[in-house]
Amino acid sequence: MGIARSVLDIAIAAAEREGAQRITKVNMVAGELRGIVPLQFTFCFSLMAENTIASGAQLNLEITPVRGICRRCEESFIVEDYRYICPKCQSGDIEIVGGTELRLRDIEVE
Repeated sequence: MGIARSVLDIAIAAAEREGAQRITKVNMVAGELRGIVPLQFTFCFSLMAENTIASGAQLNLEITPVRGICRRCEESFIVEDYRYICPKCQSGDIEIVGGTELRLRDIEVE
């Protein structure tokens, strides 16, 4: 709920800076490791947006997968089922390079 509140606050502040009367769409990206449940997040966002310029705004949430790079063979791969092992050489020495992001991509306003 805290993340939804922060996203809403950022979107409203940006829209108001530009003189917008209404936010119609909010597009954001969240990494899988953020643990965001899309249905719950959308519900919280909609609930908190009531009686604001974002009331009724559509929320588009793109969940990005966890990505890793093997430090041994330099293979880049998507981590599936939280299995942090290189699919090429089976090493467990990997670096996480994606799946932790959280950003507001853009908003659409009237």
